[in-house]
Amino acid sequence: MAASNATGAIGRVSRRIGRYVNHDDVLVRFVSLWVVVASVFTAAWILSYLFLPQGLLRGGNPGAATGYAGSITQEFLWLFGWNVSVSLIAVGANTLRSVNTPMGYIIEVVQAPWYGAVWGTGSLVIGTGERISPSLAVLVERSGPMEITAIVAIVVATRGVMLWHQQSGLRWREEFERVQSPTDWSLTRREWTLLAGGYLLLAIACYREAVAIAQVAG
Repeated sequence: MAASNATGAIGRVSRRIGRYVNHDDVLVRFVSLWVVVASVFTAAWILSYLFLPQGLLRGGNPGAATGYAGSITQEFLWLFGWNVSVSLIAVGANTLRSVNTPMGYIIEVVQAPWYGAVWGTGSLVIGTGERISPSLAVLVERSGPMEITAIVAIVVATRGVMLWHQQSGLRWREEFERVQSPTDWSLTRREWTLLAGGYLLLAIACYREAVAIAQVAG
């Protein structure tokens, strides 16, 4: 009985979250998904800071082996190019939708705790290798939260770029059916605005990070 009640409660919460992250209003979608992503990021950040070995994820960080690019401009271009590539993967994932939820949303929710754990274990690309202590001040000082916010905006704005749909939720054996073509895609003015704002914020975050890296490594 207890297990049944717990399952029912989880189902109700999931449906409520789904209702907001898939809302018709793009700003409601943005705020809702941002809250979900920020929550799992913060939880992973705190837990990894407390319980995981320092530097654990440095070997699995694709950027960790690149080092400093040599100048702020080159570092910015590398960071911005990398993050744009990540955003395009998430946008591409939006072409797959399970019930009402685009797969790009899933990518962001899965990626956020990994990034939080990178902070918590001190596995950033350049720096002292010290863990980043969880605090509100760090969220303001670092460019990471801006990057996360930007990617969330981009993914939410492109929710409508669906090609394949799965009717009954994530099941490995159920195929996705082709339901649209790229000619059916359209974004509202507010979605275009959020998309442009997302890439602008991403550029600002990457430049800010490039400057910070140059101060440490240059």
